Amino acid sequence: MITDTKKGWAFLKLLNLEIQEKAQQIADSFAIIPAAISSLRFLGAAAVIMIIYRSMSLNLLFWVILGCAISDYLDGWVARRLKKTSYPGKVMDFIADKLFISITLIAVSFSLGAIDTMVAGILVGYHLLLLFLLAAISWSIHVPVVTITTGERLAILASYLLLITAVGRITFPQKHIFQSLYTPLTIIALLSALTGLLSYLRLLRRMLSRFLE
Repeated sequence: MITDTKKGWAFLKLLNLEIQEKAQQIADSFAIIPAAISSLRFLGAAAVIMIIYRSMSLNLLFWVILGCAISDYLDGWVARRLKKTSYPGKVMDFIADKLFISITLIAVSFSLGAIDTMVAGILVGYHLLLLFLLAAISWSIHVPVVTITTGERLAILASYLLLITAVGRITFPQKHIFQSLYTPLTIIALLSALTGLLSYLRLLRRMLSRFLE
């Protein structure tokens, strides 16, 4: 029992050191260019709402979604090229993705009917659940915490592809590729969300196992 307690305290001490290291990284300034690219998705979410509720061009909506999806790849690529990758940038990228995808899924499913509402609800639930849980953890330790698993990356990619395809099929009905890809991508997006959730559960189990060893 004493040995287990010592191991537990050793784990907590190590965890505290890791938190302090992250806090120091967060204290550093953002890399301006990658952060600016990530911030486009915050603006993109506002643009999606305005386009839909003011009944503006669906063509514009499609290109906004496509542009924001590209920005998700571009900010990381630019950061690596400039050797400006940072933990704060990772946090910003994570939040921008979750908010943009969730807002856009809600808007295009409930207002345009481009995506089945049940599918959209499941995907939004996944993205917001992760955002809420990591925000709660971050608030409890006073340091932003973001861990991105392989399953999470797949879920993000599949969600963007589903949004592009769903809006593309109502914007360009003459292009049958969007219609043919919609159902497979719906299935892939749902499976990716499940995979992402399971990957975080496995991560949690490993952390608990490490604590209880």
